[in-house]
Amino acid sequence: MFWTDRTLLEFVGRHYPDFLETFCSYPNGIMRADAARYLLLHHFGGVYADIDCECVAPFDPIMDEDRVVLCFEPAAHFLPQIHYRRLPYMLFNGTMASPAGHPFWPHLITYLPALVHAKEVLDATGPCVLTSAQLSFADQDLLSVRPCALFAPIDAKGVPDASVVEGSEDTLSIHHWAGTWLTPPRRKNVLSTLKRHYYRTKYRLTRGAQLSLEEAKSMIDPAALERSPPAGENVAVMVPLRDAAEHIASFLEAIGSLDYPKDRLKLVFCEGDSRDGSWEKLNRLVEPLRDRYRDIVLLQHHLGTPLDRKTRQRPRLQRVRRSGLAKVRNQLIEKGLDESDDWALWIDIDVWQFPADIIQTLRETGRRIVVPNCRTCPGGPSFDLNNFVTIEIGRDYRYYRNMVKGLHQPPWDFEGRRSLSDLGHLERVELDGVGGTMLLVDAALHRGGLVFPEEPYKDLVETEGFGVLAKDLGVRPLGLPRVEILHVPW
Repeated sequence: MFWTDRTLLEFVGRHYPDFLETFCSYPNGIMRADAARYLLLHHFGGVYADIDCECVAPFDPIMDEDRVVLCFEPAAHFLPQIHYRRLPYMLFNGTMASPAGHPFWPHLITYLPALVHAKEVLDATGPCVLTSAQLSFADQDLLSVRPCALFAPIDAKGVPDASVVEGSEDTLSIHHWAGTWLTPPRRKNVLSTLKRHYYRTKYRLTRGAQLSLEEAKSMIDPAALERSPPAGENVAVMVPLRDAAEHIASFLEAIGSLDYPKDRLKLVFCEGDSRDGSWEKLNRLVEPLRDRYRDIVLLQHHLGTPLDRKTRQRPRLQRVRRSGLAKVRNQLIEKGLDESDDWALWIDIDVWQFPADIIQTLRETGRRIVVPNCRTCPGGPSFDLNNFVTIEIGRDYRYYRNMVKGLHQPPWDFEGRRSLSDLGHLERVELDGVGGTMLLVDAALHRGGLVFPEEPYKDLVETEGFGVLAKDLGVRPLGLPRVEILHVPW
């Protein structure tokens, strides 16, 4: 059977109607083709093969299998892809074999709806999500994972994989890597070179003061960086707020629903520059709760920087806005943390839903800086794009064009970053930048001087600068793509 876009759509609509919305939401044909092949193998069984696969031997050796038969990608393909994903290998999805109705495919399909908005096909529907699903499948005896020689003995350059040279497996088919869906790299030309020179020069002239690694190190106690994660359970919930009167009552109710001993929780709020009565309302609402928690601390820190909620996200305002946020966060650290606090849990007051056991989940990672995936709707794209992994790409004019007043402010679809929802098939992701919608930090790091940069560090400020600085100091932040919290969508 040769499947077309039309026949695949009809097939999904007829046999997998619950998946149809996801299938129709994919932005390109390769994602639909990837997802559909898993459904085809589940429904019919047999062998799926891409159109650029060449059969070179009878498939009789695997036709009696009652397992799903998969093989690895050539090492030249997966080694560049797995470094930040922390996958041990990458599976090939261009040729696969399976009995009909195999339970592995429904398991894989559960990953796909939350990955509709992923930037890379590899993560959304391709080999990376296939690999994560295989690794997490409960019964590995139902899977047969073979060397790449079985279906993909050569890489995209036509070079045989080392395992093929060793003759570890008979080859049944060869994939020729036509790759018509791949975006070719941008070519340099005179215009792009001139643009790069212009935007890079503009960036250098407007960059302003920056924090260096040496300056940061001089303010941080080395012993604080070398400590193990705390074993203690005392958590200080750190909440900066401004013009947040409408959120205070609901936020306190949400904190009250946490499945965590209240005598281990301290609530620390810092309000500043509000014009809606936030300070008065906060004082009134927390007063009856003082006997419920370990402590409640109310702080004020006025910056005197008027910001309109409707325009506060404009790029030209971000250096002032986010430097101010860093000052408020550092005020919370200076006045709100003490030696009794083991952890600082930063939460934005307009985060409205999170699991009752979120503190335990974050602590159980064993890491000193941890974030969940903040969205505005269940299964949607990440809202907090300050939680990101940096992808090494060429710094063309588009990179420097995103520099505004010394801050790198790329759009949400910037190809040089991956958000947590881009990598939603992974349980854990080592991060560069972090966001503050919810952020768990070992309080000893803060007390030891690792605070939020008030001047840009590597063109990043506040929580993003904090994450990159922590990484450069040897404390790598961790993201949990599959742990979801919800932020109000406005």
